[in-house]
Amino acid sequence: MLEVSDVTVRFGGVVALDTTSFSIARGVVCGLIGPNGAGKTTMFNCVSRLVSPASGSIRFDGEDLLERQPHQIAQLGIARTFQNLALVPSLTVRENVMLGAHHRSGRGFLGAALRAPAVRREERAMRREADEMLERLGLARFADRPAAGLPDGTLKRLEIARALCQRPRLLMLDEPAAGLSHGEVDELGEVVGRLREEGALTLLLVEHHMGMVMRLSDQVVVLDFGRVIAAGTPQDVQQDPAVIEAYLGAPA
Repeated sequence: MLEVSDVTVRFGGVVALDTTSFSIARGVVCGLIGPNGAGKTTMFNCVSRLVSPASGSIRFDGEDLLERQPHQIAQLGIARTFQNLALVPSLTVRENVMLGAHHRSGRGFLGAALRAPAVRREERAMRREADEMLERLGLARFADRPAAGLPDGTLKRLEIARALCQRPRLLMLDEPAAGLSHGEVDELGEVVGRLREEGALTLLLVEHHMGMVMRLSDQVVVLDFGRVIAAGTPQDVQQDPAVIEAYLGAPA
């Protein structure tokens, strides 16, 4: 479903990704791991078209993503969350989730301004879909509350709910467990596990919580200084000498 080939990204003199290549089959959970500064979020930004590589190619289900504009990515079936929460604090939890369906809206400016019947029907359908998603992720009791002031674990699930409202085929989660307590990490892991079991959803997961990554992933890709140093099953990757050296260091 996702094929990354020889992608290189430079920020001035810094090489963030160095001829990086890997692929993900449909329906697979892929963990993308590596030390801080390895290039994981840069790779996410390339797939979601927030960053343009200097060279290489990225194909999604046969489509050349590098020929697409950032606003077209959701229409292809790709959704993501962000390492730093990208919610609207003043909106309610339900309204934040409804934003995920915005790219499917057929209403124009005039129709929205005049509150045409078609616009009202579309809003009711989006509201129902948002409520179903909130129920699915255990957030229904927060539906009418503003996002501001809710616990981090709840906000992480809210961002996943908004991404799912885009009806993606590929969901990219960027450090969803960052800043969470052990209990919240376990709860989030259960949510991601259910998503994996429920439908034909391919997941790309960037996460520093190794227990969560190894428990949920079918395959793991390891980056270090922008290069892929290992790829395979969680068991194979954990025993790879290059991975152990990247995380724990080597003798001087």
